[in-house]
Amino acid sequence: MGRQPTIIPVAGATTVRVTTQSGSVTVVGEDRSDVLVERGAEAVTSGAQGIEVVGRSGKVEVRCPAGTDVFVGTASGSISLQGRLGQARVTTESGTIEIDQVGGADARTASGSIEVRSCDSACRCHSQSGDLRVGRAGSVDLATVSGGIDADAVGSATVHAGSGTVTLGVAEPGTVDVDAHSGSVTITVPKGQHPATDLHAASGAVRCDCAPGTDGAVRVTTRSGSVTVTER
Repeated sequence: MGRQPTIIPVAGATTVRVTTQSGSVTVVGEDRSDVLVERGAEAVTSGAQGIEVVGRSGKVEVRCPAGTDVFVGTASGSISLQGRLGQARVTTESGTIEIDQVGGADARTASGSIEVRSCDSACRCHSQSGDLRVGRAGSVDLATVSGGIDADAVGSATVHAGSGTVTLGVAEPGTVDVDAHSGSVTITVPKGQHPATDLHAASGAVRCDCAPGTDGAVRVTTRSGSVTVTER
């Protein structure tokens, strides 16, 4: 069993680091002036680099002030970041990653899906095997070997997809680069936006409903699958 709940008062911005061997990790950013380690920790330390929470197995739960930067690493287990957090870097070898609202995100899993609902700036999601889903982000860097990619409202985008469909919704003019091996690619831009396009499909149809212009650029290459660029 882990320690009893631990409360650490904080003054101003802080950083929370959580590491565990196996088991799920949940970090919640909310309106509070302390860090509460509710369960699952074997050790909790506080220093100049922030607060470090170490677990071995089982569920780890941490509550911290909204806007806190969070770093989470686990060998095996799901990771959930809830509420409003700052910069987030999360890694798991096997498990899903769910992120609610963050200033920036870097999420990586070898086996498992990743979902980021809202990211103010750059959002990087990499998975060897699993779907990637992003709601809103300033920019995205998305890569998966096996799995679908779906992003609703982004600026610039860099996408590498092995096997799976790619669906991107562009919110504002930027540079979109998609390199896909097998699967259809669909990109939607705002009505009246006219990006420069460079679209290639080795095996599959290519369709672009947008008149060419200078509102950003859309470049797509796929080896097997259709390519569609259309307006909302």
